[in-house]
Amino acid sequence: MSGLFAQDHDPDHVLVKLGHDVKKDEFRTFLDPSKYAIEQTVVKRLNIYKIQILNDHLTAQRAVEELRNNPWVEKVQLDHKVTPRQTFPDDNQFSVQWDKHNTGQSGGTPDADIDAPEAWDITTGGVNALGDTIVIAVIDGGMMLNHTDLALNLWINHNEIPGNNIDDDNNGYVDDINGWDAYSSDGSVPSDGHGTHVAGIIGADGNNGSMVAGVNWEVKLMAIAGSSGNTSTVLEAYGYALDQRAIYDSTNGALGAFVVATNSSFGIDNADCSSGSYALWNDMYDAMGEYGILSAAATMNSNSNVDNTGDVPTGCASDHMIAVTNTTRNDTKNSGAAYGATTIDLGAPGTSVLSTYSSGGTQTLTGTSMAAPQVAGAVGLMHAAMSAGFANYFKNNGAEGGVLIKQMILDGTDPLTSLAGITVSGGRLNIYNTAMLVQEYLASDSLDPNPVTNLQADTSEWYQSTLTWNDPTTLFGGDPITDFIIEIDRDGLYHTSIPSGLESFTDYGLLSGVPYHYSFVTRLTDNDSTSAPANITVFPIGGDCIPGDVTGDQTINLVDVINILMFVLGYDTPGIEDFCAADVDYDGMITITDVLRLVDIVLG
Repeated sequence: MSGLFAQDHDPDHVLVKLGHDVKKDEFRTFLDPSKYAIEQTVVKRLNIYKIQILNDHLTAQRAVEELRNNPWVEKVQLDHKVTPRQTFPDDNQFSVQWDKHNTGQSGGTPDADIDAPEAWDITTGGVNALGDTIVIAVIDGGMMLNHTDLALNLWINHNEIPGNNIDDDNNGYVDDINGWDAYSSDGSVPSDGHGTHVAGIIGADGNNGSMVAGVNWEVKLMAIAGSSGNTSTVLEAYGYALDQRAIYDSTNGALGAFVVATNSSFGIDNADCSSGSYALWNDMYDAMGEYGILSAAATMNSNSNVDNTGDVPTGCASDHMIAVTNTTRNDTKNSGAAYGATTIDLGAPGTSVLSTYSSGGTQTLTGTSMAAPQVAGAVGLMHAAMSAGFANYFKNNGAEGGVLIKQMILDGTDPLTSLAGITVSGGRLNIYNTAMLVQEYLASDSLDPNPVTNLQADTSEWYQSTLTWNDPTTLFGGDPITDFIIEIDRDGLYHTSIPSGLESFTDYGLLSGVPYHYSFVTRLTDNDSTSAPANITVFPIGGDCIPGDVTGDQTINLVDVINILMFVLGYDTPGIEDFCAADVDYDGMITITDVLRLVDIVLG
């Protein structure tokens, strides 16, 4: 084979670069539709497009030769496969961490791992695209807070003064410096070997020349003790993580913590989560899920089918819980780990996993307890890897964004015969595959416009919402923005368009206490390029007026028509409730149109 076609390539696509003045639609008219279709704009600035080959008898090599003779095409080439780069930490025991990078050490199967070095070439964790510091709540027996491979990644509540027995930040918890101890309901988190091990899998300090690397080299670990005893203890532990995230959102990050995941390496074997006896578990996951918190949960350490036997929590139905089983260094399900075609989402390495321990060093442990934190860590890493568009979407749509991340984790798994048919995904965690998915979701081309910023809502006026924002000034790639409009969708449907420069829109005729979901997209007028959406949800206020019932007598008649006419002619001034009832067409004004519409109503 010649050197031109020797490299591996996509057999179903080729790449073309059109001439500088050639438009995509012009080129499309000269393509043979039985052979080719323009599938994707790859680089708008360079006029590069991905062409799909539709004819099964046409090879990619032959397509290159044909398209090279097309007068509209400047250049054409195969869509070659690209080998991902890898980023390795210098931690002195990393070579033993087969779960992160399996080279066949200790009899393992090469690449039977989560592809961590490949993912770390994208991000090693820490913050998301909006600057939020990523926090993962480790709910376990406790944690060795001064472990040298964890200390720098420990979450600290900087708004609390240690040891003064005062709730300084008014979050409902006294002296909660690094987390919470649900056993004793105070801030004194105990040391625990199991919890320290789990924490290291999630976020041991990476590339520090010492011991091991976590899924995240940089992340904040919130230490919460409360993984055993009674359900009330576990719920208090979960409640602390939920409270901190709720406070973070309500204060725009001034207080609380940006908790994106919890880890649960505990449970109640063979329990039926769908029964009334365990209803609060599912409610807890759903409540955390409303804020975008995903809960990674370890299934039972027994070769049981959870679909049949039940389990709490991995048999629970919440969309915001990820149930994890244990895989080995040879990509088989551990013989002592549970499974379930409809309950257990995926597998992750959990057999002979090296991590931090309460001795101050490291230790190897086995169990689904070691598999779940791989997934909790993955959730955190995905927040660091995601596009700015995805991060903005998640900020305004936490529940939906969390479910998207969960699905991308499942979609990114490596399929395993050992998990096929006995787990939802049929695969083992691969954080590189998922990082690629979250990077691409709602990502922007360099010539796409940026979204609006500082989107806010004023609902102080009854039955209306005034939305304000700052227009973008640049394209995603940094160039100055050209002419554009702001398109506004409401509750998933197109609502209106606002010219650039106005930066304000008032929506009238809204219902009191009903949520309205707005999505703002910047659209360039010359080529229809669009930005990632900026989203906001508003809750208008107001009384309980009946449109048209100006007199408030629960009937609509000629007297109401006369009252509105008096407002229109200026003989009377409407109050707030009068305005609500008189503005029949919901346009924010009382005009003759309202009079005529009410006449139509009265006349039937």
